[in-house]
Formats: sequence, structure tokens, C-alpha cells
Amino acid sequence: MCLARRHVALERLTLRRGQTKNARTFRGGIQVKRAIVGLFAVVVLWGVGPAAAEPYLAIREGYKCSACHVNMTGGGMRTSFVSAHARELLHYPNWFDQLTKPAEAFSGEVNQYVALGADLRTDLTFILQDKGTDGTVKNNVPFRWRLDETDVNVEEAVGYLQVNLIPDLLTFYLDQRFAPSLDTREVWAMMYLPYDIYVKGGQMFLPYGLQLQDDDAFIRGGRNGSATTGFSFNVSQPAFEFGWEPGPMSIAIAASQGVVDDRDVQVTGTISALFDEIPVVRTIYSGLSGSYSGGDAQTSWIGLFTGFNLGRFTYLGEVDFGSLRVTDTFTGQSESPGTFITYSEGNYLFFDWLNAKIAFDYADYDGVLPRQGSDAENRWSFGLEPFLARFLQVRAFYRVSNGIQTNPSHNQSLWSLEIHAFF
Repeated sequence: MCLARRHVALERLTLRRGQTKNARTFRGGIQVKRAIVGLFAVVVLWGVGPAAAEPYLAIREGYKCSACHVNMTGGGMRTSFVSAHARELLHYPNWFDQLTKPAEAFSGEVNQYVALGADLRTDLTFILQDKGTDGTVKNNVPFRWRLDETDVNVEEAVGYLQVNLIPDLLTFYLDQRFAPSLDTREVWAMMYLPYDIYVKGGQMFLPYGLQLQDDDAFIRGGRNGSATTGFSFNVSQPAFEFGWEPGPMSIAIAASQGVVDDRDVQVTGTISALFDEIPVVRTIYSGLSGSYSGGDAQTSWIGLFTGFNLGRFTYLGEVDFGSLRVTDTFTGQSESPGTFITYSEGNYLFFDWLNAKIAFDYADYDGVLPRQGSDAENRWSFGLEPFLARFLQVRAFYRVSNGIQTNPSHNQSLWSLEIHAFF
């Protein structure tokens, strides 16, 4: 993490802790009002009810992705700032002193040059799917009762390595996945330049949209062939990235491989701003993303995203418009049908440690592809995901999907329990 950014983050956290202590009584009297206003604002702004994601932490606490992640655009290994201030950032309870206040704990830093990190997510999932008397699956229903499948999976096992070749100037980074598949998600070198500029080269995730941890969201990788933007933690490309972070602004532009053996490159970029310590709405986050890839499979995406924090309530939302050049199997003509995808997420922090989530995904694809019929689909998610310690999180969710009736996997309900261990 850049030394200047670390000092700014530390100063802001110290100031906020002091403000919180002095204003606790006052805030306690208006939290309910703020929550009501926040819920009303969600309805007005998006027209849908408010998902498993980490960007809400950045908006709730008022920090850019680069303050808490080695990767400037978010995701992956956490910085020493998170380790030093885990309690203030994650809001876990003091139930067991040996777990929450250990006398000794591994911070991930081996020395000033080398640091390690990891994420392990293991989940138990029950998939439910009802069928009618004619054998077709039921859709547009909130609950299903027939257990179709039970899965216990290592959803993610990832190790991180950061080597500060020249501290605060040149960094080498490795993100290696061990399960459910063995592959290198990211490996790059990054140089910090004056005026908050950086350049990066190697295999990397592309800077597009909200970096949700939930890769099954439609704005990320989708699930079971659903409509998707294709930008997720399962997809990385060889690329060069240029970034600039002046004040509250963040700009990242990447030129990547795109379609293999194609003459063109894919250009992807995001510009965003995070303003904190704002009256009433403490934090506001907004941004614009775009991506274009030429050649025969010409693809373009444009996305708008926003978020805000209001007391204990935090909101995130994203809207994406995509176009993909395809050949109609019936006419043989080339066309570029559009895709509309939206995501909306609301978080509320109960008891100062229990985070509750409600999220809504919606996608509508206007063309015909082998993986997706011409129809709309949606997904609702309800869950609790408290951090129990600086190394441990538990997540329990109910998700219901309703979509294309001819595709059974788009009409399911899921109950899931996940244990997330990390450092």
C-alpha cells in the first residue's frame, strides 16, 4: 500500500473514531430516522427493493478500494491497514477474548518486503426445485419445497503473495487459486509514480463496475448460463493498466488481450469518486465503467454504479448495457442485440456487528444465444453475514431465481451456509 495513502487512511480513521465517541448519543437518536429515509431513497432512486459483496464495507467506512486491497481496483489480498484496524472496519463482537482479542495473531506480514494472505470459503448448499404435474418447473414463485440437490463445496481457496521489491515504489503480486480449480488468477508488477499515478502489467482482473465478491450476480459472472457482463473474479486477462487516484477520484484504464488470436485488444476502464464525511448521507460513491472489444465478436459494455451510507444503512447499485455482435442462426445475418442488467443491494448493521443484506438482480437479453433464450430473469437474495473475528466470517443466505421456464436451472431456490476464513 502506498505510504501516502496509508497515512491518510490512518488519520481519517482516528478522526472518525473520535467523532463517533463524541456523537454516539446524538446519532443513536436519529439512526431510526436515517434508516427510514435510506429505505425510501432506495425505492425512489431505483424502483426496486434493495448479495454477497464486499464493496459495501468501503462505502460504509468511507475508504477507496486501494486503502484495503493491494490491488488498486479491489479484490484479493488485503493491506496492512486492514490488519491493524480490523475491529473498526469489520465490526465483529467481543464474545470470546481468545478469538477476538488474541495476545498474538498472524498479520500476514513476514517482513517489510514480503506479505502473505489467503481466503478460504467452504459452503453447504441446498438446491430446491418444484415441478408441476406436467413435469415442467415452476417459475415466478418465492419459495420452493422439493429438495433437488445438496452440495458441500470448497467454493474458494486462494493464496496471495506480495513482494515489495522497492517499498512504496515497485510491487510484485501473485493471486493463486487452489480450489475449486488450480489456476493463477492474477500475477503482475506495479510501479507507484508521483502524483498518485500507478502503472501495472501482467495477468489481472479488468477494472469494470462494482467488484462484488458474489460472482453469481448477473453484473459479474452469472450462474447456470444466465445473462452476465462477464467481469468477475473467475476471469482475468494479460493486460497493461494505468491508474490515477487524485483526491476522492479513482481512474483505471486497461488494455488487455481480449479474444485470443484476434487482431484487436480489449479496452476497459472505470472512473469513480468517493466522497465521505458528508452531512446526513455520510458517504456517496458513484462511477462510470466502459469496455470495448473489436473484431468479429465486437462487444461493448457501459455501466453506471452508485452507493451511499446513511447511518447503519449502506446501499449499492449498478446498471449495465451491453451489445454483442452475433450471427443469427436462421437468417445468417449479423446483428448486435442488447443486454440490460441491473443490481441493487441494501445492507443494515444490527447491534453494531450483524450485517443483514437484501439484493435484487435483473437481466434481459434481447437476442438468441445457445446459452440464453430471449427472456428476462431475476434473482432475490436475503442473508446475514457477520464477522465473528478478524479472521472469520459466517454467511447464511436464501436466494430465489426465476427466469426462463424452459431452463430448469434458472428456476431454483437455494439455502446456503458459508464459513469464510481469511488473513
